[in-house]
Amino acid sequence: MQLLFLVIKRVELVDEVMHALAAAGIRGGTCIDSVGMAKSISDMDNLPMIGVLRAMLSGEDPNQKGKTIFVAVDDAQVQVARDAIVSVTGDLSKPNAGVLFGVPITFAEGIK
Repeated sequence: MQLLFLVIKRVELVDEVMHALAAAGIRGGTCIDSVGMAKSISDMDNLPMIGVLRAMLSGEDPNQKGKTIFVAVDDAQVQVARDAIVSVTGDLSKPNAGVLFGVPITFAEGIK
């Protein structure tokens, strides 16, 4: 099993991603609000390195909040879930498109 995470700023796509996962036979996804590094840093204006860090994070709107979707899937479902997500988000290698990654689950309770 793996826990897939999708971090996305385009919050208008969240419902569509959830529908695509459900249509692919994947259940049990959860979505939470998330805040990127640029937003966190912009809240600390009194730190001396802020200018340097902001320059490193150029292209990221510091006021924009995002969403993080996570869902546990069987190993056999990983590619199906990835395909469903990318069918909605498009190419995730583009700047600020989102981040998708999986983490192995060593144990799970309460999951069918």
